[in-house]
Amino acid sequence: MNIALLRKLREAGGGFVTLGELGDDPASVRLDLDEIEAFGFAIERHPYRGAAYLGPSPRLCPDQIEWELGTRRVGRRVAVWNRVTSTNDLAARASASAANEGLVILAEEQTAGRGSRGRAWTAPPGSSILMSVLLFPPAPLQDPAWLTAMAAVAVAGVVSEATGRDARIKWPNDVRVDGRKVAGILVERGQGTVIGIGLNVNLDGDDFPEGLRESATSLRRLLGRPLDRSEVVRDLLRRLDHGFDRSIAHGPGWLDGAYRRHSEHLGHEVDVATAAGTVGGRLGDLDLRAGLSVGPCRDRARLIPIREVLAIVNRPDSTRWTAADFDACGWPPPPGTTSREPSTPGEGRGESGLGPGG
Repeated sequence: MNIALLRKLREAGGGFVTLGELGDDPASVRLDLDEIEAFGFAIERHPYRGAAYLGPSPRLCPDQIEWELGTRRVGRRVAVWNRVTSTNDLAARASASAANEGLVILAEEQTAGRGSRGRAWTAPPGSSILMSVLLFPPAPLQDPAWLTAMAAVAVAGVVSEATGRDARIKWPNDVRVDGRKVAGILVERGQGTVIGIGLNVNLDGDDFPEGLRESATSLRRLLGRPLDRSEVVRDLLRRLDHGFDRSIAHGPGWLDGAYRRHSEHLGHEVDVATAAGTVGGRLGDLDLRAGLSVGPCRDRARLIPIREVLAIVNRPDSTRWTAADFDACGWPPPPGTTSREPSTPGEGRGESGLGPGG
């Protein structure tokens, strides 16, 4: 497929582009337009004015995803399947060879998608991003919890960029907007590490089971219109690649600031579940390697090692600290913290049900 021609049409913003502007050979341009339309892209043609782009294909387009992607590792190869049991399973099979690092498996439909804690994760065919990425991280980056956090930061960035809304990460693997789950991450280790990501993109309200319509959401519901899923994938792959590459260059600690920015819990009164019991208090700081600082102020905080954290739940009436609150108690405000912060609604929702899984 001639993706360069498709890009020219897209950049015209719905306006007509003459055949001469699209290529030197009108007959070849027409064949390219035929191929683009056959894949599902909406194109309007005019005998004199040329062609205009009207909308994306309902199918994921590997050519469009790979074209001038510019990543170093993630997305070296992109494979799109119509129907699979699990994208994570396919990526795990490819881990027999380290030469497959950066392989991205995408599916229009999964029949046995997995979420965290053994939950099933499903989505209507052609509605979501169901994706797995195969990586072979160096030893300092092999912790599944840290890799989950890295992927969650990338997804939260995509959601915020696409919708203009504030995406938050609910520990350990959910991305939510206004307390409603829009994405989930499942990291599995074997010969390599597979990062499974599911992102609800073009689901409408009626696409969600009745019991989940108040706890789950999608980019389409947040934005009010459908999105080009292939373009969303491109953004996600670039963010994942940037995060992984920067981690190799600078170590895992660089992620802390980005994670604090998107954390749904930081600055709230929380209950932290551990194997030894529940610890309650204000979550004043979060270090993805050292742990959680919970307490009234920094000098009286308790450090809970990350490996001991089973779950974090915001208390129902909690209001997020402002930047002044953080300063007053000796903790640095997370990036993006303002003088006034609303509480995070809907704590505890979106734990299961319709949505993406590896």
